[in-house]
Amino acid sequence: MEEEYSLENAKAFILNKFTEQGDFLILPSDVLDAMLTRVMALDEEFMEKSGVNDGAEYDDDAAFDALFETMTKEFPDQKMYCMRFVDDYLEYSEQYLDSIGAIEWE
Repeated sequence: MEEEYSLENAKAFILNKFTEQGDFLILPSDVLDAMLTRVMALDEEFMEKSGVNDGAEYDDDAAFDALFETMTKEFPDQKMYCMRFVDDYLEYSEQYLDSIGAIEWE
């Protein structure tokens, strides 16, 4: 059974994954939270612009490029972490969607 998507639950799930992984715990918690909040908003913008919300297929590579470009500009002090951060975010976001039954695998 598919659960309804919840922004709060998604953020908590993804933040927990980042915490379990541990690589970004060197960042102050407010910075990690700000980065996660922003990347989630950027991902939503990407999905809206690319038509994913209307049924188009999600292009992981295009999403990565779009999110990475903006994150490096908006978080210049964390620029060296952004590639890994965005990549991990996309993986954890997919895991969340899969956990609630929101992904249809072909």
